Amino acid sequence: MENNRYPAEWEEQAATWLALPINEENWASRRDGIDAFYSELVETISRFQSVKILDNLQIPHNDVWIRDYGPFFVERSGKLNAIGYEFNAWGEKFPPWDLDNAVPEKVAEKLGIPCVKYNWILEGGAMEFNGDGLCLTTTPCLFGEKRNSKKQESELLKDLRESLGIKSLKVLPEGLEGDHTDGHIDNLARFVAKNRVVIAAGFEQSKKEIELWLAEHYENAKVDVLPLPPIITSSYMNFIFVNGGLIVPLYNCKADSFALEYFKKVFPDREIIGIDCIVPIEEGGSLHCLSKQEPKV
Repeated sequence: MENNRYPAEWEEQAATWLALPINEENWASRRDGIDAFYSELVETISRFQSVKILDNLQIPHNDVWIRDYGPFFVERSGKLNAIGYEFNAWGEKFPPWDLDNAVPEKVAEKLGIPCVKYNWILEGGAMEFNGDGLCLTTTPCLFGEKRNSKKQESELLKDLRESLGIKSLKVLPEGLEGDHTDGHIDNLARFVAKNRVVIAAGFEQSKKEIELWLAEHYENAKVDVLPLPPIITSSYMNFIFVNGGLIVPLYNCKADSFALEYFKKVFPDREIIGIDCIVPIEEGGSLHCLSKQEPKV
């Protein structure tokens, strides 16, 4: 039987998916700023690839965080498939989430691809893949009173491995402090190559764990460190790949230039672009949180 594979985000993409900031409770006081942000983001991504917007496709949603409630796109037998998990707004913190939770099936229907939905609570920003079967996550995003029961750990991990093609899962103890997602991995540590990870400064124990884990699978494995911006829950790890480019969140601070230089060194063949993310981070998320890549399969 063919296995699912979650392609690495640096592989060729068909499109980037977005959802517009229609939630007036969250965005009304920031309307001018968030609209300008989305205009710049759409224009920037469109230089490299297609942009698909839920609103333009008449797919209803509650808020912008499509990374978390959108489908996990996987490759199976050379074809694109969608995997869905239950979304409950990070442990029932921010109702309503009913429309968001229905997005995976609706996206799959628009694309004309199969979609399998699992009953576990899981967000896209909680899982980080290298395209070669390795995946990073954090314990609080898997288990909790209003997430999944630790008593069902074996069943959950079995479904994760099968649905997302995970051969080796590294579960770190925590993410960023103050993160209302309970510590998503996409603010803490990201793959920049199948054998290389960049992690936020201040997590030395997790860095050591990742180094040992990577060394079990690859020669010349490496873990880099980037400083965190001074704004709570902000992170340079929330970058996104586009075909031929990398878009990096900026926070109007001294560390911005350091982050841009780092990514230029790591990806000399990609165009590195910074986008000011001060407005979206006020609601707790940045570029990776509010986008979803559709791989070209």
